[in-house]
Amino acid sequence: MSIIIRRKILTAIISSLVVVLIFMVPGESNLNGFANLFYLNVMIVITYGVIASITSDWMSKKMFTTTKSQEITSFLFHCLFGSVFLVLSLVSAISFFIVDRLLTRVKLKWWNVILAVILVILVFFILILIGD
Repeated sequence: MSIIIRRKILTAIISSLVVVLIFMVPGESNLNGFANLFYLNVMIVITYGVIASITSDWMSKKMFTTTKSQEITSFLFHCLFGSVFLVLSLVSAISFFIVDRLLTRVKLKWWNVILAVILVILVFFILILIGD
């Protein structure tokens, strides 16, 4: 379970960055908008998204025995849970699913996750200081 939690937390951070890059208007370098959308998304994904993803994976494993069926079902559950807040959350859920599956191939340690969280918090405080 520890491996799953670390992967899901890191997935939440990376997928939130991907979602913000998708939704940012090309040509506009609005640092405030970027930061607001990223931190709003990462807070929702680290709480609701991680729980929904763990639930989706667990339910799909209980329902099917073949890996292909489990992956398809898990993807559909991710989309279902992600459609709660419409387009933004659906794109976030899909990117979360993709990043999560890519990270299953990487061996993660707790220090990777802690470093990512510290970096997110540090950048948040720097942006607050710059904004004043």
